[in-house]
Amino acid sequence: MAENGTDCDQRRIGMIKEQHNGNFTDSSLSERKRRDREERLHIVLWRQPLVTLQYFFLETLINLKEWTIKLWHRRSILVSFLLTLAVLTATYYIEGTHQQYVRYMEKKFFWCAYWVGLGILSSVGLGTGLHTFLLYLGPHIASVTLAAYECNSVNFPEPPYPDQIICPDEEATEGSISLWAIISKVRLEACMWGAGTAIGELPPYFMARAARLSGAEPDDEEYQEFEEMLEHAETAQ
Repeated sequence: MAENGTDCDQRRIGMIKEQHNGNFTDSSLSERKRRDREERLHIVLWRQPLVTLQYFFLETLINLKEWTIKLWHRRSILVSFLLTLAVLTATYYIEGTHQQYVRYMEKKFFWCAYWVGLGILSSVGLGTGLHTFLLYLGPHIASVTLAAYECNSVNFPEPPYPDQIICPDEEATEGSISLWAIISKVRLEACMWGAGTAIGELPPYFMARAARLSGAEPDDEEYQEFEEMLEHAETAQ
């Protein structure tokens, strides 16, 4: 009996020590994270320019090394991409009957890139809350709609459409304009703008995902408040 009592006391003392060590480890870890966070706040260009530039060059070298390794592992894809780019470049600069199709594709490409860029600006906002639908896409759809009912056709000649909307020369029957005809006329611009808004949401998503997977605690106060809200929600559930 005495031996059993002694064993129980030893186990209890061991558990107390483990709990104490665990609490001490957690407190020291949180203290270390706090000190690291404070040190990072002081590493800025106007306070510690040499240290900041040193970390910048080291991070640049590390990223270049990682990208080089990734490209080497995917060298077949890289070679295929370079060959495709060389063929497209040669097709673009060599004269021939295909140049009319090249110019057409070039115009469509820049037109799509323009609307994708406006969609990205609408999603990012550049800190001003700029919404390019109200400034660009909405007025474009409105102008096409008004011109379609005025000309009784959506076969606007190119050029000058979409820079200018001029009624076509052919006669159109009355009542031939429908909502679907107008939608089909502006579907490319609307889809490219929507794709741009989706692309603009990807960078903050991947940054938040990387921070979540790395286990690091970002210095953003809003992120910390969000983490606390998640913890409270999990506790409530």
